[in-house]
Amino acid sequence: MKNSIKSFVILVVLCVAFNSGSFAQKTFRGVITLQLSYTGMDAATIAQLPKTKTVMLYDNLCKERTDYGMAYYDQIQNGDTKMVTFLVAQGEDKKYFKLNVEETKLLADKVTDTKITYTSITKTIAGYICKQAIINYKNEDGGAEADTVFYSDEVGSAALNFGSKYEGLKGYPMEYKVKAGELIISVTISEIKKGKVKDTDFLIPSDFTEATPDEKQQLIDQFTAKEE
Repeated sequence: MKNSIKSFVILVVLCVAFNSGSFAQKTFRGVITLQLSYTGMDAATIAQLPKTKTVMLYDNLCKERTDYGMAYYDQIQNGDTKMVTFLVAQGEDKKYFKLNVEETKLLADKVTDTKITYTSITKTIAGYICKQAIINYKNEDGGAEADTVFYSDEVGSAALNFGSKYEGLKGYPMEYKVKAGELIISVTISEIKKGKVKDTDFLIPSDFTEATPDEKQQLIDQFTAKEE
């Protein structure tokens, strides 16, 4: 059960890491709150999973924290460099490691033949009019699947779309679903607060040390371990 929760952490993050594109988009700086709901897993496991997440956005930067009391994980995504930095604090042990776009893809949705179809359907989410897109793709087993996403070109940045099945989407996903094995996570942005975010919020704290290659692999294995 604990391993499933750890897998969930990295899956949610990497499924919200979006691809840089040539789309015109307004500068956005602020804090968004994600509302999370779950199906496909036992109630005891779901009870331990977070029901909300807070994400900081600053132009092409994104920072998200998952807190488990004695341990927490921060992920900093950079849409310009296409790098993801993980900050892992477990008690007094504080390490960080970085993943490039190719490494990110290995940990995110293993999908191929992705095609995005834009529709005329819209809905209002957290006060913003969002547009619908259908993502058609082949899953890891080669089966055809389709996901629906509502996105906005006024919130976040399309430059944060790297490394996932949303690569190429014309805006920031505001409502979507994440699949982690049997677990399906429905994600909706429930609140948006502009401002109060600084570029220094995305720096690596001085009390974190870079993980060695072996430590990096151990941390990745910890995140992506399958439930026995």
